[in-house]
Amino acid sequence: MSNGAEPVLSGDRLTRWAGYTLGTVAAVTLFGMMMLTFADVWGRYLLRQPVFGGYEVTEFMMGVLIFTALPMLCAQEGHVTIDLLDHMVKKSWLRWQRVAVNLVSGLVLAAMSWRVFLLSDQLAANREVTMTLKIPHAPFALVFAIMAACAAAACFAVAMGYLANVRRVASDTAQ
Repeated sequence: MSNGAEPVLSGDRLTRWAGYTLGTVAAVTLFGMMMLTFADVWGRYLLRQPVFGGYEVTEFMMGVLIFTALPMLCAQEGHVTIDLLDHMVKKSWLRWQRVAVNLVSGLVLAAMSWRVFLLSDQLAANREVTMTLKIPHAPFALVFAIMAACAAAACFAVAMGYLANVRRVASDTAQ
């Protein structure tokens, strides 16, 4: 963790299990994408036969990779941050800055989850499928909505950790 924050409920068995499970799914998905791309490139250039529907499968795998990693990323505050104005914030306000950032992030993720859930319902009603392999879109959208909701919950848990003083900003511990 580059920002020096302690993980949310690091001793909690459920949190460790969720992190392990989501990390495993993300790793397996990334490995599958790598293997599919390897087979597609070799098939395309050596055999003149790309993997049928490889592009569609890669698109879904990319979504799975992103949305399974998102809750872990939010729980560990591992997202990309720009500390352009951080030097202007008083050290006593850093905790409140983290609370605000995590609350805003959680609200945005919760709104995104709600909208993607509505989209999954619409995709299911329209029986939307991919063009080549006829893979239905709705189940993936539903999983993405659930993962975004989990990421929102992780952001809210991190904010609560700062409010309860269970989590500390790295510069707070160095003082």
